Amino acid sequence: MAKIIAFSSHYTTLVHNIGGLSRSQFYDYLHSRYGSRNKFKKETYELIKEVGATYGLKEYAAEDWVGPVVDYWNNKYNGKFTFKVFIFGSSGNYKPKNKYGPEIYDTPLILYYDNKHFDGVQKVGNIFGQSYCLSCEMVYSKPKEHAAKCRSRCLKCSQMGPKFPCKKENFYRCQDCCKTFENLDCFLHHLNCGFCKNSKQCEKCGEIWRVAINTYKGRKGHVCNEKYCAKCGDYHDPKRGCYIKPLTPKQRDPYRLVAFDLETMQHKISNPAKQQRIHETNFIAAKIVCPKCITTGEWKRSLKNKICKVCGPHRTITFSQQPYNDTNTDHKIISQNPLEAFALWILYDLPNNYDTYVYSHFGGRFDMVLVFEKLYNQNLNPELIMKGNKLYEMKVAKRPNSNPNIVFRDSYNLMPMALAALVPIFGLEVEDKPFFPHLSNRPENYGKRIFPSKEDYLADGMMPAKRREFDTWYEENKNTPFLLDEALASYCTNDVEILMCALIAFRNEFFETTKRASHNGIDALRECMTIASACMKHFRTNHLQKEHLAIVPERGYENVDNQSLLALKFFQWYREENNVEIQTAHWKGEKSIGKYKLDGWIEEEQLGIEVNGCAWHGCKDCYPRDNMILPNGLTAGKKRQKDKERMEYILTQVKEVKVFWQCEIEKMLRRDRDMKKKFDNYLDEGSLEIRDCFFGGRTGPLKLFHEAKEGEKISYYDVTSLYPFTNFITNYPIGHPTVHNLNEEVNWTTSADNKYQLALNESICYSNPKQLIFQFFLCN
Repeated sequence: MAKIIAFSSHYTTLVHNIGGLSRSQFYDYLHSRYGSRNKFKKETYELIKEVGATYGLKEYAAEDWVGPVVDYWNNKYNGKFTFKVFIFGSSGNYKPKNKYGPEIYDTPLILYYDNKHFDGVQKVGNIFGQSYCLSCEMVYSKPKEHAAKCRSRCLKCSQMGPKFPCKKENFYRCQDCCKTFENLDCFLHHLNCGFCKNSKQCEKCGEIWRVAINTYKGRKGHVCNEKYCAKCGDYHDPKRGCYIKPLTPKQRDPYRLVAFDLETMQHKISNPAKQQRIHETNFIAAKIVCPKCITTGEWKRSLKNKICKVCGPHRTITFSQQPYNDTNTDHKIISQNPLEAFALWILYDLPNNYDTYVYSHFGGRFDMVLVFEKLYNQNLNPELIMKGNKLYEMKVAKRPNSNPNIVFRDSYNLMPMALAALVPIFGLEVEDKPFFPHLSNRPENYGKRIFPSKEDYLADGMMPAKRREFDTWYEENKNTPFLLDEALASYCTNDVEILMCALIAFRNEFFETTKRASHNGIDALRECMTIASACMKHFRTNHLQKEHLAIVPERGYENVDNQSLLALKFFQWYREENNVEIQTAHWKGEKSIGKYKLDGWIEEEQLGIEVNGCAWHGCKDCYPRDNMILPNGLTAGKKRQKDKERMEYILTQVKEVKVFWQCEIEKMLRRDRDMKKKFDNYLDEGSLEIRDCFFGGRTGPLKLFHEAKEGEKISYYDVTSLYPFTNFITNYPIGHPTVHNLNEEVNWTTSADNKYQLALNESICYSNPKQLIFQFFLCN
C-alpha cells in the first residue's frame, strides 16, 4: 500500500460520524450546495493548517499524518468523542492496513484505500459485504453468535461496537435467563432481540452459556467446569484432558458416483532438448451410478429408456474428437476439446440436488491435474488436498442454481494396485484390460488402418512377466489392422467399466466388514479419501470406546512455562558467576507478579531478571522502526509499549529488574571466550520434548557400492522391523497418565544410581496395566 492520506476523505468521515447531519444535509455539505457552500473546503484547509501540514501538496504520507490528525481531534473533542482510525485496502484482507488511536475509543473512523485514493466508509461491514468486528478484526454473521471473548460485545444483551460492553448504571435481573443487566437499555435489548432465550447464566458458577451450543447433539445443557474443546470437539473439564471421540454413523443423503478415464495424445513436443511432450486429451469415458441403482442392480443397465433422478439421463457417456460405431454408450459428445466438454458436463449437466463423487485411477497425478485446468478456466478455485504434486482430493463447492458439490478423488488411494490387477483381485466379470499403442494416438491416424510397432505400445517399459505376455499377444495380432477411432472408444470405456466394477465391489465388501447391529456399515467411497482413513473410520466407529485413547498434549504433560534455550543457559551462567539461586520456569516455576511473570527471580536480592528475544520483544537496535512487524503479529512499537506498561507495573511491586537482550548476550559471548565455552558445555535443562522420542528405523549401509569379483557372490542381511508385530501383540496404555513432577538434585553416573524403575533417557513406566506414569527429573 502506498502510504498516502487524503485530508478531505479523513474529514468527511469525521463529519459523517459526529456532525449530526441528515442524509440530504450531508450531501449538500460534500457538494458545497446551498448553505454549505465552500464549508467543506474551508474546514479541510483549517485541519491541514492545525496539524502543521503544507497546503496544496498532491500527496501526504499516511504514516506521517494519520497520527497527528487523530491526536488533534482527540484533544479538540476531549470528553465528547474518542477517535480511532482504521484504513482498509482493496486486497480483501480482514486486517486493516493501518490503524491509529487509543485502545479504548467510542468513534471509529473508517477509510478505504485503493489506487492512491481514499474514500470514507459509513459502515465497515460495507467493505466485506457482512458485519465486521473492529476488535476481533474478523467478519461475523449475527451479534448473538459472535465470539464470547470479544472485547466489544456485551455478553448480557449481545450488543456490539466500540461503546460496549454496556456501562454499569442500575442493575436489572431477568428471572428467565438468570442474568443481571448493567442498565435498562441492556435489559430491554436482550428481551426485544430474543437473546434471553439464546443465552443463560449459571447460578452456581456464574458462567454465561449459549443454549444452542449446549443442547446440540443431545447435550442436556450447561455443566459447571466443562468447556468446549476445539481439539477433541467435545465438552469436558479442562483438567481431565482430551480423548479421541468414537464416531457415530450418520444418515446420508443420496449421491452419485462417477468413474472416468481419459486418453491423451503426445505428439506435441514442449521441450525438444528434453523430449518433453504435451498431453492433449482426445477421448474421455464416464459411467454414473448411485447407491439406489447399486442396491437394485440397475447400475449394470443403460438409462436410455428411463431416467434416474440422481444419476441423471445417462449411464455411460463419452467425449471424443472423432465419432465411433462399434462401442455402445448412452450418449456421445463430439468436440474438438473433449476435456472442456467433460468439465462443463460434470459442472452443469447433472442434477443439481445431489453431491457428485468422481473417481479416476492414478488420477491424482494425471487425470485430476488435467481437469483442474478446465475448472480454473471456469473461474472456479477448487479446494485441494495435495502432497507435493500429487492431488488427493479436489473439491468444487456447491453454488446454488449452478453446480452441486463435486469431489474428485484418486481410486488408487483406496485400491493401491494397477487397474488391470483389479479384475482378478475382486473377481470382476469384465473384459481384461487390453494392450493399447499409446504412441499411435495421434491426429494423423484418425480414420486410418495402421499397424503399430512394439515401440508404440511402450513395450520396453513393461515388467518382464508383462513383456512376455505382450510379446505373445503381439505375434498373434500384429497383422490385424488397428483403427484408432474405434479402439479409443473400446479401450477407454473398458477401463471405466473395470474401475466402476472394482469401486462397487470394494464398497460392498467394506459395507460387509463394517456393518453392525446398530448401523449398516461405512460407505468408504463417500466418506474416505484413502484406505488408511477408511480403516481409521472403521476403528473409531466400531471399536474405539469412549474416553479410551488420550490426545497427548503437544508439549507433553509437564505444565511449565516456555523459556528459550539461550535464557536457560544464561541463567546457569549467571548463577555460577554470582553464586546465587535463580528461580526459573524449570526450577520452582517463574515468579508471578500480579498477572505477569518474571523469567528469573533471586529471592535473597529481591531482584528480577528478564531475557528478551529481540524478534519477540522488538529490540530497538534490531527493530528500530515502530511499524516493523514481529513474528507474534504485533508491530515493534506496539510490543515495546506493552512491555513498557508491563514493566511499569512490575516495578511497583519489586525494587529492581535487570533486562538482558538477546543481542547483548550474543555480544558478551563473542567477547568472553570463557563464557562461550561454558554455554557450549551447558546441558538443556528444559522439559522433555515428547517428539524427541519419535525416531523411526534407520538404515546404515557399511558400503554403498561393491562390484563382485570373479567367484564372488553378493548378498545382504535385512533386519525385519518388529514395529508391526509389537503394535499387534502389545498392550497399550489407555487414558491419561498420572503425572509426577520431581524437582530433585541427582548425581547419577551409573544405572544403579537410578532408584526409579525407568531408564535415565526415558520418561515412562507402568504402575499397573491400565495406568501410565510419566516421571520428570529436573536437574539443578
